[in-house]
Amino acid sequence: ATIYIAVEGGYMLAERYLRRRYREGREDGREEGLEEGRREGRKEVAAAWTAWHQRMLDAQSRGEPFNEPPPGAASQNGR
Repeated sequence: ATIYIAVEGGYMLAERYLRRRYREGREDGREEGLEEGRREGRKEVAAAWTAWHQRMLDAQSRGEPFNEPPPGAASQNGR
């Protein structure tokens, strides 16, 4: 009976420890994932603005009107 209690107690402590570590690991991973998503989003926005700006400059250099809305303007109209 004593061995059973000791084994079960050790099992419960190990399980509690592993669950806590798993939960902490998930939280750390989630934060890293969110930050990576933010970085990727910023890159995409910067690329969209750069491409839009280049199209605007190209149109101006050819003397053509440029009436394309800037990136994100279309999504803001539908608020």
